[in-house]
Amino acid sequence: MRIVRALTVAAFCHFHAKQALQSLHAENYQHFDDEDFPASHQNSSLLHSSQHNQQSTSPLKLSHVHINRRQLIHGTVSAFFINTLLRKSAAAADSRITTSYPADIIPYSSVRRYKTLTLSNGLRVLLVSDRTAPRASACLTVSGAGQFDEPPDLPGLAHLMEHMILSFNSKSTFRTSRDFEEWLGDNEGASNAFTAYEHVCFHFSCPENVLAEALQRFSGLFLAQDVEQICRDEATLRREIRRVDAELDFDDINEQIFYLTKQFVNVEHPYSRFLRGSLETLETIPKAKGIDVGSRLISFFRQKYLPSEAVVVIVSNADTFLLERLCSPFNFILSRNKPSKKPPARYYPGTFLEGSRYKHAVLSRPSGDSDRERITMQWNLNLDYRSQRVTATQICFVLAQILGRKGPGSLYLYLLRRGWLPSTGIAGIPRVSLPLDVPGMQIIRLDLDLTLEGAIRRSAVVEAVYDSFEPLRLSRGEFSLPRELVQQYASVAKLHGYYLAPRAPDAIELAVDALRYGLGPNGVGTGRWIRFADSSNEIRALQREMSKTISRIMDPNKAVIIATASPAVVAASFLKNDDTALLSIPLGSSSSLQWRKEPVSGAAFLFDDMLKSSTRLENQVLKRIVSRDELLPPFVNPLVPAKIEPARALRQGNGWVNSNELVLRPNNREADIGLSLRRKSFSAQVIKSSKANNWSILDPYPGQCGLLLPRGPPEPTCRCAFVLELLSPRPARADVRQAAHAQLWLESFETISMKDLAELGAIGGLAFDLSFNPYGLRLCVLGIRRTLPSYTRRLVRKLVDHSLELLRGPEYFPSTLTASTIQSAQRARNLSPRRLRVITSNLRQSTAYEAAAEGVTFLRSCQGGVCFAQGDLSSDEVSELLQDLQSILEPALNPRTSRSSVLAIPSIDELLYRPNWKPRTLLSCSIPGVVLVSDACGRVKR
Repeated sequence: MRIVRALTVAAFCHFHAKQALQSLHAENYQHFDDEDFPASHQNSSLLHSSQHNQQSTSPLKLSHVHINRRQLIHGTVSAFFINTLLRKSAAAADSRITTSYPADIIPYSSVRRYKTLTLSNGLRVLLVSDRTAPRASACLTVSGAGQFDEPPDLPGLAHLMEHMILSFNSKSTFRTSRDFEEWLGDNEGASNAFTAYEHVCFHFSCPENVLAEALQRFSGLFLAQDVEQICRDEATLRREIRRVDAELDFDDINEQIFYLTKQFVNVEHPYSRFLRGSLETLETIPKAKGIDVGSRLISFFRQKYLPSEAVVVIVSNADTFLLERLCSPFNFILSRNKPSKKPPARYYPGTFLEGSRYKHAVLSRPSGDSDRERITMQWNLNLDYRSQRVTATQICFVLAQILGRKGPGSLYLYLLRRGWLPSTGIAGIPRVSLPLDVPGMQIIRLDLDLTLEGAIRRSAVVEAVYDSFEPLRLSRGEFSLPRELVQQYASVAKLHGYYLAPRAPDAIELAVDALRYGLGPNGVGTGRWIRFADSSNEIRALQREMSKTISRIMDPNKAVIIATASPAVVAASFLKNDDTALLSIPLGSSSSLQWRKEPVSGAAFLFDDMLKSSTRLENQVLKRIVSRDELLPPFVNPLVPAKIEPARALRQGNGWVNSNELVLRPNNREADIGLSLRRKSFSAQVIKSSKANNWSILDPYPGQCGLLLPRGPPEPTCRCAFVLELLSPRPARADVRQAAHAQLWLESFETISMKDLAELGAIGGLAFDLSFNPYGLRLCVLGIRRTLPSYTRRLVRKLVDHSLELLRGPEYFPSTLTASTIQSAQRARNLSPRRLRVITSNLRQSTAYEAAAEGVTFLRSCQGGVCFAQGDLSSDEVSELLQDLQSILEPALNPRTSRSSVLAIPSIDELLYRPNWKPRTLLSCSIPGVVLVSDACGRVKR
């Protein structure tokens, strides 16, 4: 009876203690809403912090429960024993518990702090405390002091003003006055400036220990009395005018295309003018007209360099409180003029000249080292940023995704098969850029590098570009992109430009963005994503604007088309004067076609209507139908999620937290060390066996180093990695001939069977690596949680079927594939020179049949596999994926071999050697459109 009574009291006290703890938990965490976590994870436990190990699956009650001291003591003791039993049972069920981080987690927010302030003169300042910043940096941008704001009678005045400011010997309370750039150079710093269309930007970087003096000297460059003094110095003015003139390079083909495009712009728009300045426009002509350039510079500074239109950004590893004290010199800089009212929002409406004939030109290119020609197609938009949220950057990115894709039915593949695009590297991939982006007028530019044959058939190339948009035409003649496709393109932009950004925005990018998006909670200064559509309303607005843009592109009278022609193209044009060449008239064959001279660069060009013959277009379409080589519409990529989900907090039972901020993702120092990462004993690892004894999951020990991943934010992200080792004794026992055939089988898989899948996966952040080692074959897959399992299953299926794919193809491999295989063999570790020579000789003589036979033999020799994962993958997801891979591989394995004794199982440390991720586009900025949204890829031109 006493036992029953004691148990009853303990249970009663435990109930009251549990209610009290729940109430306390609700009070401390009532600021978290259910919307912060996805519905599928609201009942999960938050184990990223060690404060909470479990969370009740029932809703928390916020009511306060009054309990006395005795009840609390008895309840706490009872709760201790019950909690111990619950923890043991939970550990036996699953050693990894998951939950989600808040959906609005900001990349690099754990290492950055922002602070915004406004100085007494109206200058806005953004302070960024970044504890990972290797150097301090600062930037000052002034809106309204760019090339479009200079007087039309003095082209280049804004650019000259930038040079004059940097030429002043700024003063400092630390030492005497001295040239700012020379002083920075002596202190291991650097500075520069650039003048854009709407603003001017000055920036520098230096070591942290000289930041205080650097800021004081930097602010001294913009003191009004000193700027006016240096503008009156004739010697300095003459010197800087010649420096401005020296920056011109009219022999560059890009500059020639740039100035030729200006000839097709409405003359009332400032973009049509020569804006960079030269000795003629800044000295010769002004002297002839009696214009005092120094006085005009002073007037320009007083009217345009207003503190209220400027932004200063300082990035340092110091605290924002200290940085705020260093801002005091900026209270007295820039113009002292105080405008009576705020300047109106800038708006520059403009278009290309109407008509088609006078906007198609062939630009003469002198013969040089490069045998590649180029064709450029440009269209203008008229977005009004004063009332529109859709930007030209968003439209350009979507067009880059449409035109830059490489799969079946793409423009790239259509032109490549005809030999009109170069097949090596990424030169032939269509590139979309944004050379002009101001309110009222934007220019979208498409560049295609062509072979000699493609340059001769340039009209067919132009027609193919137009035909690539035809599948998007609706029955009533309008063009439309599916909303799911636009949403996916937005996810790609956010994935590569935000979630997986290799670095945070620097001072220049923050300052330039602050001019357009402003400072504060809705602009720059929070680290949030602001450059692309995110909400459903924004996606719909972008979808509507894309329909208008494609309709404008499909109007041939709206495009400016410029094709380059070397002497080889001109000579070949005479030889191919027929319908197959698709030339309107051979170059120079008629007296009506005369070479003209572009007035600024002096480049020779002639007009050539590339869309004149409709009969030729009909013949081209007929040939395409006969050859069954259609241009297909863009499709939804199954390897790109429609929406990027937040990361989850994952923790192993032994205390290994599976997130990017800890040991699973090596820091920069560990990444530099490479293969010399710390090695620990494998005895602490635990092997989880699946249903079959020869398929296992490796568990890491506490403090285990992870696989080297591409650089990304330190916060937990949706990125994850999966490693599968197929156990086989054959690689360790193979002779030289077998090793050569196996390596050729592997390289051919990466370049033949995986080509299309790899390109689709790269857009969604997916990559893979395959390599032989003494234990067998290591397969590494890098991606995000939503798509990595599907990508891995597809990859393994292709690996199983690859030998059959080789037998269907030609007998011998292409020379490029053999050469790449030899290069891979040369990078192999612990390979003697003699063995390398023998392997190289066998590679050159191997056939596709021999490589396929070796691949089949290797798979049949496999005796199971082990795997492990890191990042945003739970143990249940890894186990399910391993079972799927096992079922896929079973038909290719030898049943007798799989039942034999398993080889020695490698440790995780032995599988952590550096992967060579493929395709290469994952680690570069060659993914279509990424250069428009990624800071690391040069989003802000400087």
